[in-house]
Amino acid sequence: MKTTANWIQQADAALKRAAKRAREIAERTNTAVHVVKEGKIVNLLRDRNAWVLREEPPAYGTKSE
Repeated sequence: MKTTANWIQQADAALKRAAKRAREIAERTNTAVHVVKEGKIVNLLRDRNAWVLREEPPAYGTKSE
């Protein structure tokens, strides 16, 4: 039987692998990766050797803060 700590460690490792794979695919296809930063969903794009925050205007019909 798996212990709770072992299960949590495996889940954490799986999430890290998935995030790494998502970044690799986004880089290959030149698409954004969506992440949460300071409580907001933002887009990151690969630019040369770094991930760059890509800010977009708020969606139509929404109020900006």
